[in-house]
Order: sequence, then structure tokens, then C-alpha cells
Amino acid sequence: MLENFIQNYGYYAVFLCACIEGEIAILTAGFLCQHGMMSLPLVMLTAFLGTLMTEQGLFFMGRIYGTKLLNEYPKLSAKVEKVMVFLRKYDSAFIFGSRFVYGIRNISPIVIGMAGILPLKFSTLNIPAALLWSVLVAGAGYLFADMLELAKGHMKLVQYVALAVLVITFGYFIYRKSKGNRRKEDKSGRE
Repeated sequence: MLENFIQNYGYYAVFLCACIEGEIAILTAGFLCQHGMMSLPLVMLTAFLGTLMTEQGLFFMGRIYGTKLLNEYPKLSAKVEKVMVFLRKYDSAFIFGSRFVYGIRNISPIVIGMAGILPLKFSTLNIPAALLWSVLVAGAGYLFADMLELAKGHMKLVQYVALAVLVITFGYFIYRKSKGNRRKEDKSGRE
């Protein structure tokens, strides 16, 4: 049943997830390729098309409606201005690299469009970045599945490593959250 669903709708899911910040779905699709449930080249192509179409569309949305969006959501102005300063200083690197920074991938093309970057320059940097992103993320899922196959004989070690990664990740998020709460308390105490 699951295999039929993946074969019938898996590539649609990859496309849709690539339109949003869907790294986990693309990684999972790469993982499924290792098990013969999907084709790795098709997953990479589908992810590439989904992310490319979205980024290009958001770029033009920022170019056309960016100022109007800022007028409707004034709280974004300060954040957008910070990104603009960085973008003006490192425009090519930012255009190429922003898709690899989790959390800003979908907002970046809007800001880039607002900055007045020429469409040809954006596309020239965005297309190879989208291709590289698709290959790396799907390939990482594929390689992860391959590593799990190799690790089957060492499952105890894998379990301990996975537990350690989870504990470290959880601890990091608690640290970041408490640090953010302390900043809020300090700001409210000063006012």
C-alpha cells in the first residue's frame, strides 16, 4: 500500500515539498531511492524544478510587490533592511548561498527581487544553486540509507550515536531558547 502511494504520488510530493523548505522530504525521497522505491535522478530533477520555479516566482513577486508587502507588514522592514545591507555587500554570494541556509530560503528571493537585482543575474546564480541543492539534499538521503545498510552490523553503536546526536540537539535548542528568553527579560527590565 505504502509502496503504491509512493510510486503514484511520490514525485508530486517531492515537487511540492521542494517548493517550500522541504529538505526533510527530499532527504526522505533520496533514502527511498536507495531502497528502489523511487528513482534518484527523477527525485533530483523533480526537486530542482520545484525549488527553481518557486524561487523564480518569489523573486518576481519581490520585484513587483515588495514595497507593498513592507507597507502592509512594517515589522518586517527592520529585518529586510538588515538583509539588504548584507545583500548589497555580497550580492552574488548571497543569491547563490541563501538557499542553503535553513529558514531564509523562501524569503530571500523576495528580498533579492526588492533589492533591484537584475532578473538575468538572479537566474544565472539561482539555476546552478537550485541544481546543486537538489543533488546534495537528495544525494545525502541516498547516502544516509547506504550508511545505514553498512551500519546494520553495528546497531548498538549506531543507537548510541543517534542518542548522543538527539541529546546534543535537544540541549542546543534548550540553550538557544533560554538564551532568547534571557534577552527578552533583559530588554523588558531595561524599559
